[in-house]
Amino acid sequence: MSDDQFQSLLGLCVVGGFCAYNWYWYIRSIIFYRKNGFDFTKDFGPNDYWSRLRQDTFLARPKVRFLFAMPFSVTVGSLLTLAFALRLMGIVKLCSDCGP
Repeated sequence: MSDDQFQSLLGLCVVGGFCAYNWYWYIRSIIFYRKNGFDFTKDFGPNDYWSRLRQDTFLARPKVRFLFAMPFSVTVGSLLTLAFALRLMGIVKLCSDCGP
């Protein structure tokens, strides 16, 4: 196993875990809010902060989290997981100075 493959495999494991965690909470949130008639007054799931400061004033509201933050993190995680998987399969080549 080359050094590039090891780095890609490590990245795939880290980003894949992040992606699975985000999909898990997004699917549970869909089920929860669907059962409650999409009543966003009830909070559900992990806390998402809009800042590095962990204060309640920067806490994302449930509706914003469900409609924006969770789909964004699921999309980014899925795209990164796909990129690492394609890199490991050799379909996408990482080339910094290969010219014609």
